[in-house]
Amino acid sequence: MPSLISFGKVRASWSKVGNDIPLFVSNTVGHIAAGGIPQPNDTAPFGTLKPEMSSSFEIGTEWKFFDYRMDVDLTFYKTNTKEQLFSLPSSAGAAYKYYFVNAGNIQNMGVELTLGAVPILTNQFKWNTTLNFSRNKNEVKKLHDDLASFIQGNEGFSSSYAMRLVEGGSFGDIYGKAFERDKYGAIVYGRDGLPQEIGSGNTVKVGNCNPAFLLGWGNSFTYKDFSYYFLIDGHFGGEVLAQTQAVLDQIGVSKVSGEARTMGYVDLEGHHIYNIKGFYEQVGGRNGVTEYYMYNATNIRLRELSLGYTLPKRLLGRKQFVKKAELSFVARNLFFIYKKAPFDPDAILSVSNSNQGIDIFGIPTTRSVGFNVKLSF
Repeated sequence: MPSLISFGKVRASWSKVGNDIPLFVSNTVGHIAAGGIPQPNDTAPFGTLKPEMSSSFEIGTEWKFFDYRMDVDLTFYKTNTKEQLFSLPSSAGAAYKYYFVNAGNIQNMGVELTLGAVPILTNQFKWNTTLNFSRNKNEVKKLHDDLASFIQGNEGFSSSYAMRLVEGGSFGDIYGKAFERDKYGAIVYGRDGLPQEIGSGNTVKVGNCNPAFLLGWGNSFTYKDFSYYFLIDGHFGGEVLAQTQAVLDQIGVSKVSGEARTMGYVDLEGHHIYNIKGFYEQVGGRNGVTEYYMYNATNIRLRELSLGYTLPKRLLGRKQFVKKAELSFVARNLFFIYKKAPFDPDAILSVSNSNQGIDIFGIPTTRSVGFNVKLSF
């Protein structure tokens, strides 16, 4: 190989992995749910169930150049998850309200790219920089012949959103209510001066919580016994729902509703609405107009920062019982460089698939600051 190439590798892999089933599926019985609430059984026993299967294919390449001063790592992957567990409504007169089926095919395709370099390298100073890029495209290829869409979570839950799986859609699609618009895209208003809405039952797609791509830039500097590192992290694209903002608007205690009262109107896409109380009572709250509270999830933050110092060996004593001592200051999630949403878009209401990209009086994310001592013997 040419002298500028220090290392080269091409890799490929294929795997097939099964996933376990939830509790009380093969033997559907009443049980005690979270919070001690009795949960009666309303689903037929599923005696022919199959495990969920994920088939993955990955191919990549890794190269290092100029005596390991520059490196490139590129990976492409594709994953198909089939035989997922869905709950379908039974026909009238059946002994159980629901029954389970194995169905579905959800596909993930993506690319990951890492570029690294050591722009400066001397006897006393070194600068190492790394850029990471990743993009994932998710698509619901197939559900079930008897299932036009699948709502994740409790269908009886009363709110202005639903996480729906629809063939041709994507995991993370958020459905809700939206403003009625004419053929030119302008909002339609009623005789009372308030906007008309559509999508009762959360049937209009208003966004997807997943980012279009992720980008990270990390830099480390070392000078003699000192070290410094920072990481800037960015999530680009996607939409999130701020129901906290919606509730505060409806009861008139938010900053936005206060500013509207000061101005005497609400500006909705250039149209002035003077019935401020009526507007926020309609669009706000947990059952308001979902579209109005969807925000761009793009955010860039200083994810991590550290400053370290390695003690000179002469300070460790003659016997050198401690071979090396490092002191460092570490801080994470320090501040946002750019953000549009009124909350941290990376924060989630819960780990449930039905609450991704949703904020309902969630706990704010925290900034952490610490001091580390590392000893090597």
